[in-house]
Amino acid sequence: MSRTAADTEEVIHTEGLTKVFPGGVKAVDHLDLSLRHGEIFGLLGPNGAGKTTTVGMLTSMVVPTEGSTIVGGVDVIAHPALAKQAIGVVPQTNTLDRSLTVAENLYFHGRFFGMSAREAKTEAQRLLEKFWLADRASSEVLELSGGMAQRLMVARAVMHRPAILFLDEPTAGLDPQSRIALWEILQELHGEGQTILLTTHYMEEADQLCDRVAIMHLGEIAALDAPNERRTNLGANALWQVGLLEMWLQAHGI
Repeated sequence: MSRTAADTEEVIHTEGLTKVFPGGVKAVDHLDLSLRHGEIFGLLGPNGAGKTTTVGMLTSMVVPTEGSTIVGGVDVIAHPALAKQAIGVVPQTNTLDRSLTVAENLYFHGRFFGMSAREAKTEAQRLLEKFWLADRASSEVLELSGGMAQRLMVARAVMHRPAILFLDEPTAGLDPQSRIALWEILQELHGEGQTILLTTHYMEEADQLCDRVAIMHLGEIAALDAPNERRTNLGANALWQVGLLEMWLQAHGI
């Protein structure tokens, strides 16, 4: 199937993106990335590979030491506030407002991004149903299971209809059933055209969700291609499926 102009539109572009923390620790080393509209792009790697720092720089939460990054047509370094209008972010930690109900977490997020009261209420209800949380609308956040809370985090991140959704290890710590439920939601969002960048250390997750995967190691891209091509290049489909990323890196001297 041929791609449309929108499908080939570049929505994230970095050149020489680098972050050196105090003490000389280089978390990301001259990273060049290009993401297309509508794709799910995975940053795959073990803890400490530089995935979270990369997401931080792309979302204006971390200031790069050098390099450039354009997200949704906006220079993130020069115009961080404007860039935030184009992105939705689900961090590793739970940042839901515990003083608000489940529905209010969505409603006030929409209001913050300029939605009218009626629009925010309508969209919040739609997302509660879409994310299987309608029966929890009036519940306190602390009453949610880990999987429910994560679904609410994703729902809140897309509430203002961002051009790009960032997910930092979205299924870490979830039980298998909750992980599969979240995969289904992300695949549905992808089917609707949502551009997604996710980080993960699960090879199976990258295989299930991503159009393209970049394997990160020590702040650099060690490999970049589609999951099926990665399996072919590995020559070991079982290794990919069980998610032994560290073993693959060691086997390839990375």
